[in-house]
Amino acid sequence: MDDRIDSIIREWQERRPKLDFSPLEVVARLIRAAHFLQDRLDRIAEAYGLSHTGDLDVLTDLDRAGPPHQRTPSELAETLLLTTGGMTVRLNRLQRAGLIERLPNPRDGRGVLVRLTPIGKELAEDALATLLDTQAASLGTLQPSEQVDLANLLRTLLRGLGDTPAFRPAIAVQRGQS
Repeated sequence: MDDRIDSIIREWQERRPKLDFSPLEVVARLIRAAHFLQDRLDRIAEAYGLSHTGDLDVLTDLDRAGPPHQRTPSELAETLLLTTGGMTVRLNRLQRAGLIERLPNPRDGRGVLVRLTPIGKELAEDALATLLDTQAASLGTLQPSEQVDLANLLRTLLRGLGDTPAFRPAIAVQRGQS
């Protein structure tokens, strides 16, 4: 059964028969799938009164941090692949909504910590279950073994593109101590 990408590739092959369009078969489908998935996730965020999934990502990331459910803005930006400016916009929005609070960072006199408020924690917990249910339904056309295969292939692709875990030293040197 064909999809929209098949017809696009056929048209390109007719116009440019000497070119190899096999990369387009993968990349175009990844981008298209991401579009459909993002639309579903954005609708969930909207149902929770948030402007887009990015706000929900901040809340669930803070929840994932475990008690006391806080991270620095830089840690959040790194995890969510945002600039610090983009993260500031999200944090301002979430703070105005009463879902997060900013606290002085005791390890960095100039820095802050972002922490979930009780209502933010409740929203994050409820939304996570909804997000996971939606993602499971979105993958419903794939068998469990196909989902595992796809996850492994995408992991390999992402690593090849440079998406590797951030370096986190096991031992941190405290500044100002001798």
